[in-house]
Amino acid sequence: MRRSGRRRVEPLVAAVVAAAVVAVPLSGSGFWLYNLTVVSLYATPVVGLNLLLGLAGQVSFAQTTFMAIGGYGTAILTTRFGVDPWLAMAAAAVLSLAASVVVGLPLLRLRGHYLALATFALALGTTSFAAGATTLTNGTIGISGVPPLALGGLSSASPVVAYAVSWAACGLATVASAVLAGSHVGRAWRALATRQDVAATLGIRVTRYKLLAFAIAALMASVAGSLYVEFTTFVGPDLYDIGTVINLFIMLFVGGRGSVVGPLLGSAVVILGPQLIAGLEQYQNLVFFLLLLALLLLRPAGLLGRIRDPAPLTAILPVWLLRRRLPAR
Repeated sequence: MRRSGRRRVEPLVAAVVAAAVVAVPLSGSGFWLYNLTVVSLYATPVVGLNLLLGLAGQVSFAQTTFMAIGGYGTAILTTRFGVDPWLAMAAAAVLSLAASVVVGLPLLRLRGHYLALATFALALGTTSFAAGATTLTNGTIGISGVPPLALGGLSSASPVVAYAVSWAACGLATVASAVLAGSHVGRAWRALATRQDVAATLGIRVTRYKLLAFAIAALMASVAGSLYVEFTTFVGPDLYDIGTVINLFIMLFVGGRGSVVGPLLGSAVVILGPQLIAGLEQYQNLVFFLLLLALLLLRPAGLLGRIRDPAPLTAILPVWLLRRRLPAR
């Protein structure tokens, strides 16, 4: 999809998504209320992944690690220490930010497949730790009885309140990603995704901007992990297994890398698609897999993505021409 065409389509898709989000609670449908709540809870970490991969070009499988920090941090603080759920979610978010800096500084020095393998090992290690650290996480049994969020007389135990809070968080993450994508930070990320060495020659601090994208993605994942646990009142290692890692990437690639609204659309397709073809029974998973495969083959850039964006190349073109005219040493 050309850039001008994508710019025309994205506002339309955003308007349709916003209208659907507002209309669902008014319809009184419990099915759509629950499933769209799940869509928002998964779309939020995908928005962060889109900043990290879609804009900055850094392949990271660590989103589930920070979802686990948010989920387990909130569960442990609320059930064992009696911390207010809002404060517990904030504390878990701060912990995720600190962990993203500690982990990101050494890992982000790696590039390409090496970074992907390192973060994939981190994701696998997170699941193993959650299942094995029985004293802290209660092992494979998990932690239940997590109290819901409460504000005045409202509680996230109510499906409508849970729906509103989850979409408010997802909306804030989406707006923040749009602002960042259009700022000098977004332009720096695109330059990193194009050529890190050339970006460095332009004065872009490569490590700083990569770490910034990693930390913002971690924050979004942590908040989503906390909200999911507070809405379901349970956390266990199965929530952060390899299947979740793969699903986050599928959601991003289906929606379209680099697209602001793409994570929302991709999450909706992956979450709601199997529900809409549930009548196929034992063929449901096979048919959905074939549909996803056909979509990725026909639209490699995703529904709202683009195969190539010339903007970063435009930014570095003068330097490239200058270097071409320099005499060989």
